[in-house]
Amino acid sequence: MDFYILAKSLTYLFLTVASPTTLVFNEPIEYISAGKNGDVTIHRSNNKMMLVVQPLKELMSTNMIVITKNNHFQFRIQTSDRPHNIVYVYPGKVNTTFLKRLETADFRILEGDSSVLVLNRSDSALKVNDQLIEREQYFSKGVPLFINEHRILN
Repeated sequence: MDFYILAKSLTYLFLTVASPTTLVFNEPIEYISAGKNGDVTIHRSNNKMMLVVQPLKELMSTNMIVITKNNHFQFRIQTSDRPHNIVYVYPGKVNTTFLKRLETADFRILEGDSSVLVLNRSDSALKVNDQLIEREQYFSKGVPLFINEHRILN
């Protein structure tokens, strides 16, 4: 699974106690911080480009920051019955061309090479990944997308 993460965006990462999740970055990791002691275990590979993350308890939710030489990634880690197993993490960018991915009466999701555009079609604001959007907003591609508390993508 590929995550193209836009700068300054919060990315949901779903884990399970039953097995670890591996994150592979395209450059060496310089700094990692995650939750409180006893929340998760984190192991960094010898080449410093791969993290293995596993929660230590169920129903856990915490934050993780990963800093590489050129990028800063913020994750919200949660346990789930639909966990991510291996994730390749790339810096995203706002695209200018998109294809329609999903459409409902309330919203339209358009997908580019490394970003997603959510268009609000309703009369009220949509809550998308903890942000209220009136008309449209760009989001990272490949990451979980929640609209009004429902997991829509990934």
